[in-house]
Amino acid sequence: MIRLSLGTAARLGLLRLRTMAQPTTAYLLHGEGCLRNCAFCPQAREARRPAGRLGRVTWPSFPLDQVICRLQQARSKGLQRICLQAVHERGGSAAVAALSRQLKSALSLPLSLSVPVRSTGEAAVFFEAGAERLSIALDAASAELYERYKGGDFQKQLRLLLHCARLWPGRLSTHLICGLGESEEELARLLELLLQAGITVGLFAFAPLKGTALERRSPPHPASYRRLQALHYLLRRGCISGDDLIFREGRLISYGIGDGELERLLGGGEAFQTSGCPGCNRPYFNERPGGFIYNYPRPLEAPEIAAALTLLNRE
Repeated sequence: MIRLSLGTAARLGLLRLRTMAQPTTAYLLHGEGCLRNCAFCPQAREARRPAGRLGRVTWPSFPLDQVICRLQQARSKGLQRICLQAVHERGGSAAVAALSRQLKSALSLPLSLSVPVRSTGEAAVFFEAGAERLSIALDAASAELYERYKGGDFQKQLRLLLHCARLWPGRLSTHLICGLGESEEELARLLELLLQAGITVGLFAFAPLKGTALERRSPPHPASYRRLQALHYLLRRGCISGDDLIFREGRLISYGIGDGELERLLGGGEAFQTSGCPGCNRPYFNERPGGFIYNYPRPLEAPEIAAALTLLNRE
């Protein structure tokens, strides 16, 4: 058996569901219950949540053979990638590597792995098993927040990520969660470092989930998230550098370019779409249906772009 995100299951015809956008990546989840105890995650060791939850998404189980068969059918219908995610469990690395080989041999889609990685040797095993990309999640933007909400050594994790990025250029990703208590300047400086190292960054908005240690924490302010999305886009496109940025008490107040140029660069709306591996759109991972859309899983319409640009200058 393997768990699929609800949207992926619908995309593969395994259940019926209406969504605002079809997943362009198939999201698979391996493992039940995590040895880690991340305060924001429903898979955490002490979380009071039923099995099969990650982010705001439900992950029902299906027979692996059936899933592979449906993936083979879907690859000619616009599906762009497989993302295999795994919890931290004993013996999990070997199981994930074996599953990666099975998926890679059966399918001609690029495979991303978002799994616990403890060493460059373990990373090498995952790449040899067929991963095109590997994500080593940071999540928190500072050592203090990492220790408080994830446990462990932030600098050690960052060194491993940077080392792997040097060994496998262009094939490393990470996740950053906005809204854990970092300043915009803290996240911006880390984002600049990661992008300069050739690491792909997926930006997430913190989502308070019932049963987790942070269930009572508020999500990030929409204006702050929009500023960081715009910054991410401008940095990765090479439109600005970190030296151009101006902060006031930790808040980003200027990208170092004029308002007209800023609107021109951001006017297509791509900055406010989901970021991460190519072909990743993660519908509803951060969002409640009918609520504020942090990461658009599709191209924005003109009124949505205008609303996003308006938020950039709000407190």
